[in-house]
Formats: sequence, structure tokens, C-alpha cells
Amino acid sequence: MGGGELALILVAVLTGGLIKSITGMGLPIIAIPVISLFVDPATAIAVLALPNSLQNLTIAVRHRSHVSDTRGLALFCATGIVGAGAGTLTLGVVPERVTLSILLVAVVAYLAQALTHPDLQVPDRLVARLTPITGAVAGVFQGAVGISGPIVGSWHHGLRLTREAFVLSVTTVFLLTGGTQLVVLAVRGDLADVWAPSLLVAAVVLATVPIGARLRHRLSGPRFNAMVLTLIAASCVGLALEVAGI
Repeated sequence: MGGGELALILVAVLTGGLIKSITGMGLPIIAIPVISLFVDPATAIAVLALPNSLQNLTIAVRHRSHVSDTRGLALFCATGIVGAGAGTLTLGVVPERVTLSILLVAVVAYLAQALTHPDLQVPDRLVARLTPITGAVAGVFQGAVGISGPIVGSWHHGLRLTREAFVLSVTTVFLLTGGTQLVVLAVRGDLADVWAPSLLVAAVVLATVPIGARLRHRLSGPRFNAMVLTLIAASCVGLALEVAGI
């Protein structure tokens, strides 16, 4: 791998790490496709598993004082774990393209509502009822196809949380799901040959956390929401490419 390729990977990791430090989302969406240009996708996922988990943990700990501003986070996570177990059982049973297509339709529908009705918010009377369902659905998709970010981001965006509560919520969910993934990869031995690049990437992304926190405080509410919606839209593009087999 030449200097130009390493530089491209570094830029992708820095960009993804910084955006995630600002919004709580973005590192895997941005970094994995670029890293996958030079190694197989499985290796790219393995390289990013530890850095992503460490960044989620760091961000969640930094924002733990805002836990009182979250809504139904513990219940969402609990049902998400159960859903992930159920979703894992569908591996090889339900075609991945079918699962991804359902996820794509659901997220596009949310984006359409969010863009046509900028003040869209989950009604208070429905939060208690829908939180466990949405958490379980997110878990199912995480277990079935390894993707839950679009649902996690869409749901918590719809709750209209404060910036800090939103970041705490999504990073906590990602920490639990990503941590489970990390354990599985470690047990299977998939991390054995990637410790060196993984630790290097971890150092880079962790350095972006305090920078992202400062930048977030400079963003107005509408600009922060726009960044979140942009990331959800970017995930839809990635889903569409997966469905199309590109």
C-alpha cells in the first residue's frame, strides 16, 4: 500500500472520526467504504471495530451528565439486545437483499417526513409504546445485516433531544451493539492480524473527540439537525448500493 493510499485512508478516518465526535454518527459510514477499497470488507470491519467501540465509549462517558435528558434509552437498549439475538437467527434464512430493502424503505419514508415536516416529532403519547418496538427492530437489523445506524439515528432524531442527549443516546446504543460485535470478532480470532492498524486508527479517532465536542457547541440547533439528516441520507445511499449489488 503506497503513501497516497494511506493518506486517503487517513483522511477518511479523520473525517469520519470528527463527524462522529460532533454528531455521534459517521465513522463506519465514511471510513469502512474507503478502507474496503484496499482490503476486503471483513478486514475493514475488523480494523474499525476497536476504534469505533473506544470512540463510542469515550463520547458516552463525556456526555453521561445528560442522561436525564434522554428518553427511554435503557428500554431501547434492552429490547435492542433482544432483537439483535433474534435477528442473528435469521442469518441465512431471510435473504440479505430483502432485509436491506425493508430497512431502506423505512428510512427513506422517515427522511421524506423529516424534510417535508421539519418540526416532525414523535408524539409524547407514543414514545413509551414505540421505544421498545423501535429498539427491537433496530436490534433485529443489527443482528441480521450488521446495520442499525439509520434506525437508531432516525428514532432519536424524531425525539427532538438536545444535541448532547442525542449524542449520548446514539453512542450508547452503538457502544452496546459494537461492543458485542467486537467480542465476537475477538473470539473468532478476526482481530489477531489487525491489532497494529486498529490501534493506530483508534489513536486518530480518539484525538478527534475533544475537537468535535468544541465544534458541536458552535453549531446552531438547525445546523446540527441538518448534519444528522445528511448522515442518515448518506446511509440510505449506502443501503441502496448494497441492495443494487454495487
